[in-house]
Amino acid sequence: GVVQGLLSKWSQDSGYALVIGEGGDLGLWIGDGQQTQKLYTGAALRSRQWYFVAATFDADQQATRLYQIPLSNYAIEPTSAVVEQSMSVTPRENDAPLLIAALTSETVGKRTVARGLYNGKIDSPRIFARALHEAELERLKVDVSPAEIGKKDLLAVWEFADDIPSSKVTDNGPHLLHGVAINMPTRAVTGHKWDNSEHDFKRALTHYSAIHFHDDDLEDAGWETDFVWKIPEGTRSGFYAAHLRFGDQQDYVPFFVRPKRGTATAKAAILVPTMTYLAYANERMPGFELYKKNITSHKIEKDPLDFYLAEHPEFAMSIYDLHSDGSGCCYSSRLRPIVNMRPNYRMWLVDSARHLGAELYLVDWLEAKGFEYDVITDEDLHHEGKDLLAHYLVVMTGTHPEYWTTPMMTGLEEYLQDGGRLMYLGANGYYWVTALDEERPHVVEVRRGTGGTRAWNSAPGEHYHSTTGELGGLWRHRGKAPNQIVGVGFTSEGWDSPTPGFKRQPGSFDPRAAFIFEGVGADEVIGNFGLSLGGAAGDEIDRVDYALGSPPHTLLLATASGYTRKYMPVIEDYLELSATMLDKQDPRVRADMVYFETPNDGAVFSASAITWCGSLSHNNYNNNVSRITENVLRRFLE
Repeated sequence: GVVQGLLSKWSQDSGYALVIGEGGDLGLWIGDGQQTQKLYTGAALRSRQWYFVAATFDADQQATRLYQIPLSNYAIEPTSAVVEQSMSVTPRENDAPLLIAALTSETVGKRTVARGLYNGKIDSPRIFARALHEAELERLKVDVSPAEIGKKDLLAVWEFADDIPSSKVTDNGPHLLHGVAINMPTRAVTGHKWDNSEHDFKRALTHYSAIHFHDDDLEDAGWETDFVWKIPEGTRSGFYAAHLRFGDQQDYVPFFVRPKRGTATAKAAILVPTMTYLAYANERMPGFELYKKNITSHKIEKDPLDFYLAEHPEFAMSIYDLHSDGSGCCYSSRLRPIVNMRPNYRMWLVDSARHLGAELYLVDWLEAKGFEYDVITDEDLHHEGKDLLAHYLVVMTGTHPEYWTTPMMTGLEEYLQDGGRLMYLGANGYYWVTALDEERPHVVEVRRGTGGTRAWNSAPGEHYHSTTGELGGLWRHRGKAPNQIVGVGFTSEGWDSPTPGFKRQPGSFDPRAAFIFEGVGADEVIGNFGLSLGGAAGDEIDRVDYALGSPPHTLLLATASGYTRKYMPVIEDYLELSATMLDKQDPRVRADMVYFETPNDGAVFSASAITWCGSLSHNNYNNNVSRITENVLRRFLE
């Protein structure tokens, strides 16, 4: 229904453009500045099918031909077409840039903005200085080198398999007309030569000679700077926000102040899960109606900020969403407004705060209890590793540290081996392999693979990150389940309320764990209260599993169980489906609070539920969730 540019140099009825027309077929536009002539194949292209397409214009003969050839083995191909037409106009020169995957561009303020954007893959575009003969085009179709067909007539040979981790688009032709990929179109994707024989793009670059373009890609919103605030000397490390007002409207734009590099101002630190914030950035909730009907029994409503986000598609999406062509979004950037990363944002699933807002429950509790703490972020850990954490006796996680890069994992493991102490105050942590782009550190990438509890599958052959080249998917499937690091791993998610409380297990009476339960009765139900889903053991929850790597000396302290069937097991725990799964709740659907020691007097305490911190302030901070958290923190600070 819209015109999409494939390769164009078009401006105000001048130049040329190879397009997909409103009818879904291939078209060629030629304009002399006064009039435009257009030729279309008349056969709509089939979605998710590779085609060899070409256009030739013979200026002497005023002849134009269009080729639309499916690269398939079907006996009948109604979408194949070769058409020709004489033209009374010739392309007029213009100052427009040559665009791939767009039709035109215009200047808006200080920005160049493209229009007529294309959704789909493009592989190996070439331009010659003369009209090729049909036999020559046939040779191009079977991947004969362009130089063999007409070296002296060759203008440009863009090779998308080159420089995949970067924004550079390389021209291997004689004029080196290199380009730049704007707004992070997806690279390291299968091209027309891919034959299923290799799934790692680094080992078969010629099979990955395509780029997947989307009309809703966004790397950088390009907003101009309105004001700058220099952090005053001596500013306390912590969570901050710029409070903006305009009439009766207001906004809080969050940021974090860390200690100066190489220093610490406290013995404890909160490690803010900014990678997770980026993964969920501007989530557009494609499953809202499904969840509303089937996943929870309590009333759920969208936050006003969700409605605002819906009015602004230009803010782009999270990696839980699909592009407009149905492919999964694998990149997220912080150089744009992130509407749901606000202290006053309330996520519809939990009746309360999640992510940034949920971390503020922990901040509020630390302030109320008088603990000193620093604030550091995932991004700091990615770049500085163990050296960042080594300043602290205790590191406290956020409530949902789900997305972790390889350097982050290495840094945390080395910290624990050196005697560090970790308080894992959430759940579904250390779950997805995540990549941070070295060239563009504001961009994270996640390839979902085909396993795990996920929003979409990676396409076949596209499981490796374009930015780092490493295999994506679950850390569990990479041989590094979170159980190996924090004793527990993701086991279930659900949003029914109220959630069951934790009940103490024999491990809680072990002398090693006595300090954790000082002031807590043997029969007390722990956390059957709270701001989020009515309890401390809700949302997403973790379990101990020695087969997945929970250390053998892990103490199972307390367990929350008896969840409704609206809490579903994670899909990676199942190898097949059967009717018996519907009979009763899986015993693995439980939240396990655990404790274990690490080398050099280190230790790990895991609360194992996202809503744990939402219960800290109950009864004016006088409750067993608060007491257990305080007991652990005070001992870990010794």
